[in-house]
Amino acid sequence: MSEVQAIKDAETVQLIGHLLSIRYHRQMADVWYIGLNLALRISDLLAIRFDDIHGDRLRIKERKTGKIADIQLNPKTLARIEKIRADHPDHVYLFQSHRCQQIKQLPPKPLSRRAVTLAFQQVGQELNLSLGTHSRARSRTFFNQKRIGLTITSGCDHIGRF
Repeated sequence: MSEVQAIKDAETVQLIGHLLSIRYHRQMADVWYIGLNLALRISDLLAIRFDDIHGDRLRIKERKTGKIADIQLNPKTLARIEKIRADHPDHVYLFQSHRCQQIKQLPPKPLSRRAVTLAFQQVGQELNLSLGTHSRARSRTFFNQKRIGLTITSGCDHIGRF
């Protein structure tokens, strides 16, 4: 597995979202932007159901840890979610796969992790970046640290690490 990069400037974050939207579909751009805001593992992000969203809160059980995540949704994320819900009122999943129209009789499924990985990798290649599904988490961490003025070492000094 190759190492992925954190995206360290807001313009590149926007460019990635734009390219995902025009090369694949707005749905992939929504995965990128909502994923940046929620800081969930890709498997948890793709498994979000509309039933998991209550007002401005998202409540899910994380697959890897089994912990309950209760996340307050910011206004930008809420607006994206409401747009998806308005465009696809019959969907069960926030990121429901709707590419294959001939299998409508089968139960709904979310986008596959593989499809998202391929889309991110191809946009990354176009921008000469090592972009993957974990890039969202790394980028969010970078921007949060920048916003509050922490480095990884300064943020951990008080607990005796690094």
